[in-house]
Amino acid sequence: MDDQGGMLWLLINVGFVVVLGAAIAWGTMRWRRRRTDAAARAERDRATVQSYRDSDQNTAR
Repeated sequence: MDDQGGMLWLLINVGFVVVLGAAIAWGTMRWRRRRTDAAARAERDRATVQSYRDSDQNTAR
């Protein structure tokens, strides 16, 4: 009966690693296929500049 606890622990850990690896692989594939057209880049850059401006206004003394 003691061996079942060890097997369950092994199964859970291996399952977790497999699920984590699949999630990382899926996320990497999605990241590589993200939109990179000019409009998306312009919107991303605009939002980044706005974020920096907001941050500067919050920290200015």
